[in-house]
Amino acid sequence: MTGMTVDSSRAGHGVPENAIWVRFPRFVGDAAMQLPVLRLLRQMERGPLVVWGPKATTSLLYQSDLADAVVPDVGRPSPWRMAAILRKYKAEASIHFPKSLRPGLGAWLARVPIRIGVDESLAGRFNTHSGPFWKAEGPFLLRYHAVLKKAFPDAPPMPFADFDPGVSVAVPSEPYLCLMPGSLWPSKAWPAAHYRALLLKARAEGFQVAVLGSPDEAVVCDMVAGVEGLNLCGVTSLAEAAAWLRGAKVAIGNDSGLSHLAAACSTPVLALYGATDPGGSAPWGPRTAALLRPGVACAPCFKRNCFVEGHPCLDGIPMEEVWDKAMNLLLS
Repeated sequence: MTGMTVDSSRAGHGVPENAIWVRFPRFVGDAAMQLPVLRLLRQMERGPLVVWGPKATTSLLYQSDLADAVVPDVGRPSPWRMAAILRKYKAEASIHFPKSLRPGLGAWLARVPIRIGVDESLAGRFNTHSGPFWKAEGPFLLRYHAVLKKAFPDAPPMPFADFDPGVSVAVPSEPYLCLMPGSLWPSKAWPAAHYRALLLKARAEGFQVAVLGSPDEAVVCDMVAGVEGLNLCGVTSLAEAAAWLRGAKVAIGNDSGLSHLAAACSTPVLALYGATDPGGSAPWGPRTAALLRPGVACAPCFKRNCFVEGHPCLDGIPMEEVWDKAMNLLLS
């Protein structure tokens, strides 16, 4: 039977009653965008916070001070199972920004007093406070903030997460950069050969380079890292990857989950854009920059695969320009 359980790595952290429950999505980038929401709630001192959702992303919070309890899914819980959990712990509020009907309907079935989410996936009709996401404008985090303000009018501006995963990793003694060459969409990937040239440039300038990615990105990470880089693809947990990112001098990646996670960790981040629009999805952090090649008429196209020969929006961004912008960001 599907449902949720308190993860054993949070032993001693019982699930509190009358807490705010924040639903995490399954994609890393979307989950990273919930970290500033947690920081905002902490600043507001609204009471205990419970994070729940897919184990792959909620695992980020096992050792962090941003959550009082973590409740990872077992399987894919139905709205009725979600409602049973929320009723059991007498949830005071549910914040569910994933574009899914299930958590909003579950909170409604549980009669959670405050239900905050977006209108998409028909969830808006089950929320006490709701607003559009895709039809709204501006950075994604400010779209979330606009909905939160409906429930909490005295909410301060959306903060940066300054996320510390609370885990230790054996980082190099010398300064290092992080490269994240993977992407769920081929159209969002700067060429591996460019990342490889960037790694060699960084090594020549005295930096160590850590290459991060999921096991599915092993081929591109192997190509980029070679023997000169530290290939951490598929080796770290998500929380350990966050610890590596937090210690880096600068992180460089595509419009990807790890770029958003790096920004949440307060690392200087240079994100490379082509198929998507940084006006909405640029990483949310204190020192971030989005590089979009000007003069490409088809960008952003929001297509999974590029339909223009030569993929000009990203292939045309030279390594030297990326290096210069990354160093300027590091020194800013």
